[in-house]
Amino acid sequence: MTMSAVPDTFLVLAYDHPLRAVESVAERMAAGLSALGFRALALTVPRDGARLAEMAPEQVCGVLSLGPLPLTTPLGGRPLWEHFDACPVATWLLDAPLYDLARVPAMRSFLAAAQRDPRLSLVSPESGYRDWLGAHLGVRWDLLPYAAFPRLEPGSTPVPAQARIAVIGTVGDELGGTPVGESLPDLLQRVAGRIARTERLAALHDALRAPDAHALPARTVADVLGWDGAQALEREPLSALIAIDSWVKRQRRIDAVRSLAGQPVDFFGSGWQQVLGDVPGFRHVGRVHHDRVALLMPHYRAVLNCDPNWQGGVHDRVYTAAAMGATCVTNTNTGLAAAGLPADLVVTYDANRPRLAEQLDAMGLFSDATHVNRPRADVLARHNWSSRMADWLAGSPVGADGAPEDVAQTLTQTFSAAPAVRTTPLTIAPPKVANEPLVAA
Repeated sequence: MTMSAVPDTFLVLAYDHPLRAVESVAERMAAGLSALGFRALALTVPRDGARLAEMAPEQVCGVLSLGPLPLTTPLGGRPLWEHFDACPVATWLLDAPLYDLARVPAMRSFLAAAQRDPRLSLVSPESGYRDWLGAHLGVRWDLLPYAAFPRLEPGSTPVPAQARIAVIGTVGDELGGTPVGESLPDLLQRVAGRIARTERLAALHDALRAPDAHALPARTVADVLGWDGAQALEREPLSALIAIDSWVKRQRRIDAVRSLAGQPVDFFGSGWQQVLGDVPGFRHVGRVHHDRVALLMPHYRAVLNCDPNWQGGVHDRVYTAAAMGATCVTNTNTGLAAAGLPADLVVTYDANRPRLAEQLDAMGLFSDATHVNRPRADVLARHNWSSRMADWLAGSPVGADGAPEDVAQTLTQTFSAAPAVRTTPLTIAPPKVANEPLVAA
């Protein structure tokens, strides 16, 4: 490695995913950082573990781990964040942090270290869990929304989008591990029967399935059962939270898709046919790698997105669909207003009471057989990974006259601004679940 006086290498760490849903994010993030003047490297562990171990800590100016799994890779006999001890290290939460806390022991170790060391921080693509648990955890917790993952093919001739809706994602293998077909009352009795009175379980059932149920199912559980942040993150309540969160997440997605009955739908992902059975107009096509999702979207009149356990941020499918000019049908979310996507490309529905077939019929979505989805320059310009990384590092958008070195100079200051540090240690008991890879929905 060529040595320089100033550290200039930024590491973005991923882990293997069967559909490259994590590695492709790391690669785009690294590309965004490179556009800002960094020597950015996307590494996948454990596959690139040897290369990671060769990195001289004094040359690394920042580390971003996608989820806590890369943090489980020790370097020189020390945790990764201690090995890279002279630069900021952040963990970007791919899903609700509850799952990481319950399943990956390194997450708790990282959080305990972050309470003492302002170099260490959390980053989320949505704000709901930070708003709820941020004060309890007492670590720096920033926002880094998803961006678009466009794939433009110069010289290609746009063709009319087929009058069908694409559903991209799986069902039935949610991280909470609740079996498909288990009823909500049975689930609540099984996972919370020992820690809540029967009448509270009945009230919890009604609250979770209410028309105005909170976007975060886990928060509904804590509110109804009277748990504060500390209680919610104890071992047994946390286990119940993720089981219930997973059940509601899955059910909201199933409810949305079932409400499409009568519409022409193609499914790219596993589990749907087993859950839904044979439905006229529904076709189960297979799976699609994350890198190729953008190539698929222009061929459909609309793409369905479900973010059933997020509150203040949306999935990259929403940004990618808009960037490729495809209409995205997505549940209401406070993050949509902040995203500022073109109104003609976003259709929202109520995740608690979806009526999508009725809604799309009223819109006449398929009335124009010649409709062509064309890439949107306005979305591409605003929702790209270069601007996302600049916003995160600098704390504000980098204007047209902002030089890369401006961002580099603010990197350490932005990362290491002292958070409100807890004076008491975390009280999260070790989980009984093995450290297994997380699967992106």
